[in-house]
Amino acid sequence: MTNSANLEIRNVKIVTATGISPVTDYVLEYVTGNIKILDGKIISISNEPSEGESVFEGDGMLAIPGFVDPHTHIPFMGERVKEFLMRAKGLKYSEILKGGGGIHSTVDSVRKASFDDLVVHGLKYARWFLKSGVTAIECKSGYGLDFENEIKQLEAIKKISENTPQKVVSTFLGAHAVPSMGEKAYIHELERMLDFVKEKDLAKFVDIFCDEGAFSIEGSVKYINYAKSKGFKVRVHADELSSNGFAGIASDLGVESVDHLAMCSKAEIKKMAKNKTTAVLLPLTSFYLKNAFAPARAMIDEGVPVALGSDFNPGSNTFYSPFLSIHLAVNYLGMTPEEAFVAHTLNAASVLGLEKECGTIEVGKRADIVIIDAPDVGYIPYMPSGELVKAVFVNGVEFFENRDNFPRKD
Repeated sequence: MTNSANLEIRNVKIVTATGISPVTDYVLEYVTGNIKILDGKIISISNEPSEGESVFEGDGMLAIPGFVDPHTHIPFMGERVKEFLMRAKGLKYSEILKGGGGIHSTVDSVRKASFDDLVVHGLKYARWFLKSGVTAIECKSGYGLDFENEIKQLEAIKKISENTPQKVVSTFLGAHAVPSMGEKAYIHELERMLDFVKEKDLAKFVDIFCDEGAFSIEGSVKYINYAKSKGFKVRVHADELSSNGFAGIASDLGVESVDHLAMCSKAEIKKMAKNKTTAVLLPLTSFYLKNAFAPARAMIDEGVPVALGSDFNPGSNTFYSPFLSIHLAVNYLGMTPEEAFVAHTLNAASVLGLEKECGTIEVGKRADIVIIDAPDVGYIPYMPSGELVKAVFVNGVEFFENRDNFPRKD
């Protein structure tokens, strides 16, 4: 098999959403045919094969858009295996945190890590995602909690982006936790960091965690307004541990997405529907922590655009499979297979501002395509295994799992 950028994927059953904006109807199109790719872009979808420099024979398998993960905490260092086992025995996160564990453990590891360490580990995790069919991914800072180490993380994300074929979107999550200096002083420090991040173009998005034990509503609103004044797009963590009304407040402020939402209220759902704010749901984390799942059915029925992500991180969720995420969405969140599929492709791409590039299989978009051995999308939650993946194409180039290094960007 050659990895030429000029390629025809033949004899596949294409299943995809369509369009360039987050949808709330979750309609899929099924088309049997051939996908012609030139210079990384899809140039035609037809029933007639044509001459090409390279051919991939699909043998009637399913061709789906590459999955998009709009919420990860790559890059990080340090494992928290002991904490996982402590929680498995019933210890609460708050108790672990008081003992010096939790996010503070990862912050300590990231501060001790070199730039190269972060890049190497980040690329390792990016490869895991790619093998699972994730062709576009968001990466966050948030484990530095000071100027030097937050910037180190963002610069590591930039380097990761330059060395993986996946599309990588960077988010500044300096407001992940409140350090010992206190919220007011740290928000002032965060504003100084934002000025530098903007000057150096190190992040597209700004994020903040407003919840029990994290940032206050007052401080979060102040910070969001400052970030928006600097031209950043803003996303927020909300309603993961408690329901404080912040999801609705953030929606009214015009954020791009509200993420987690396990404890989201009906009033907040109505606000998000009115404002067309995308809800990024993270069922892998709920499953990992044995916590409540987000009320996806109520959100979808109210008209809230829903996306799915992993929340892959060293403390509260080490799962990353989009197949398992879709399984949980169907089995525990009340979503249909079609809704979950669109949530992890087009709607997830829209959250990252990539909907014109990827998230669907359409003429003019990047040829980010995954070939899976399944009859339809209903099979994904039924058999949620990465073994379904038979080929992954990123920007028209096939990824070979058995290579020592996956393809570099030009």
